[in-house]
Amino acid sequence: MVETMARHERCLVLEDVPKIENLEYPDIFADALSVAVGYRDDGVYGRCPLLLGYRLKPGHRAGIYGAVSTVTGRGWLIGFDEACFYWERHGVQNPHPSFAVSSLESYLEHYATMREAIRLLDHVPEFLWNQDCEYAVDREQAAGFIASAAEADGEAIRRYVTDTLAARQRPVIALLYLPSVPIVEMALLTGYESSGEVVLGRSPYQNSQMDNSGPYGYFRMADWERKVLAIIGIGEENRTEKNRDFSFLAIENALRYSKSHIRGTQYHGLAAYDAWERALLDDASITGVDDAIVSRRLLQHSLTAGFIASQKAFTVLPDCNAPSMGVVGGFVRRAAAGPGLIHGLMWDVWQVVGGYWRGVKAGNAEHRLYWENDEELRRFRDRTVREKAAKVISRARQVDAQAIQDLQEAKEEWEKCLGRGKEHPCPCWDKPCARV
Repeated sequence: MVETMARHERCLVLEDVPKIENLEYPDIFADALSVAVGYRDDGVYGRCPLLLGYRLKPGHRAGIYGAVSTVTGRGWLIGFDEACFYWERHGVQNPHPSFAVSSLESYLEHYATMREAIRLLDHVPEFLWNQDCEYAVDREQAAGFIASAAEADGEAIRRYVTDTLAARQRPVIALLYLPSVPIVEMALLTGYESSGEVVLGRSPYQNSQMDNSGPYGYFRMADWERKVLAIIGIGEENRTEKNRDFSFLAIENALRYSKSHIRGTQYHGLAAYDAWERALLDDASITGVDDAIVSRRLLQHSLTAGFIASQKAFTVLPDCNAPSMGVVGGFVRRAAAGPGLIHGLMWDVWQVVGGYWRGVKAGNAEHRLYWENDEELRRFRDRTVREKAAKVISRARQVDAQAIQDLQEAKEEWEKCLGRGKEHPCPCWDKPCARV
């Protein structure tokens, strides 16, 4: 950490905070949390009961991302937005397929998963809602988030960020509105200048329109308090005995957040596969439009496959090793195979048409990405090719539905067990089993 003092100025910079990802790791919050918790703390993996009990090998951000994704249920948040596929009808320029997990609506709706993630990592969650943010938010939609947070004005937000950075030497997570980017996003605040008048940070969508002149490539932002919608702070360590097994929490949360629902043009859960398949087989929107439009369709198709593949890659259910619950363990193991299989099927979707970003090129301010590959466009226009892709999508849906059903049965069996799988021999050892 670099810290300087002057008569009229105070500056603090955390050194070389890693960048947030939003390609292979589409859950921006989980990645930001992984960076913030693990910053200058290589021993977090060895000490954290979640990671030890979860039996994950250290991987991306010391395994924190995968554990948070699975145990909180955030990894089950998938979606397909028709407004992104039919982008020209809805005026969507740069659609983000990760909306199901990393959009403003998702943050407000699933705020409990963020609080739970911090608690599971044995820290106290510190949520602040900024009353002075210039970004207008539907307070009815945000009611749950606001109720779970401490409301603060801009001055209190600045004081919290500067004090926390100085005292804990750890990045602060902010739900931030950046004027140069037409979305609300998670960002890491990594320092400040001029006694907090200017903040430094990392943003996954950091681009040339921002002032990226800060140390280590951080952005610099003045009058930043009005851009902060909320703060998601990682408080002091607070190790508590968890009243539920990590496997049970993962099952319960998977069932909660995998549920299908529709919000406007957005389809979530199993409904996302159905909407994606319908869009893929909509001939008029693909064969009857020019290359510029169909290329955007192909781009969104490929982005959707990549997003679901990424979500499933990190959704690795923890083992259920209870000696008195072999039936439950069997259901969990079968369900645990689902995400990995879906991850593989998404690669198959790519291989049918689009490949692994075979035609994706960097775009401009109007369109962040575009597709440039005439052969791929020709294949995408061919209905027989799209039918092959649609069959793979349908198969992925079947796998997901089976995994959800297995987890439902595992949960029901677990709740019947008198010993909750913790006692061996179990309470039913010498009498008829309560489960059956």
